[in-house]
Amino acid sequence: MKTNILFLYIVFLLFVKVISAQCVSVELSVKWDKGYDVFHEDSIICIPTLCITYRNNSTNNYYFLKVSNSRLNSPLFSFGTLLHYPYEEYLHPDYMGRALRHSNYSNQKYSVIIWNIPLYNSSWIVDKDTLYTETEREIDYINDELAEIYEYIYRKSCAEHLDSAKFAKLYFAASEITSRNILGALRDRFVFLKPGETYSDTFNIIGFKILKGCFTFYIKQDTFMSYVNAEPKWDKSLSKYFDTIIPLPPEVEGYKLYSGSFNSNKVVVAF
Repeated sequence: MKTNILFLYIVFLLFVKVISAQCVSVELSVKWDKGYDVFHEDSIICIPTLCITYRNNSTNNYYFLKVSNSRLNSPLFSFGTLLHYPYEEYLHPDYMGRALRHSNYSNQKYSVIIWNIPLYNSSWIVDKDTLYTETEREIDYINDELAEIYEYIYRKSCAEHLDSAKFAKLYFAASEITSRNILGALRDRFVFLKPGETYSDTFNIIGFKILKGCFTFYIKQDTFMSYVNAEPKWDKSLSKYFDTIIPLPPEVEGYKLYSGSFNSNKVVVAF
């Protein structure tokens, strides 16, 4: 790998001394894969990939909700101007070109927050503040640019099969949470591990390479929940929404629900 393409270093936290203390670990790592450059047709490039590996360190069979899911191996970002236009606008010659006019974030440092929250789909958030809190504030513009780049990649990869509804869905429906659905229609939202087994998901992070900068990837919450979220309900008397939760089955086909804490790490990548 050419040294002028990437300077990569990985910071592992708490893994060496206490990995055996938790039943499950969720490990982040980065690798490079050969692939086609959708921005320059027919050219082959090395694509950076973030791997999320789940490891069962116990003697029990466990299942749990993934910390993140993807759209064609790409992370989800819920911002961006491309997403606000109707499908008819896609036919405009300059529509997709908006994704090509991006900023350069060289020498900038960001945290990439992978939210481990019990939703059907959850987006990554990129923030300059490494001590990110949940207080309301303006989202950094880099999120819009990443959303547009990945929308471009998605549409170039499957222009004939646009299915935005599945990835726009945020909450589970109460009727969905059954053992049968978790093993069937919802299986790609969950991980099933026997003792000593691992499972990995990969995420194309070419968008970060295009924008450049230094990015610290980490999982925001280090605990698996025993429930998923449904659509919030409005309380007229209090004039506010309340979260609705749906308990997950305690066991599915011999796999116990794991709802405890897990070990994880951070990965820092500089482009």
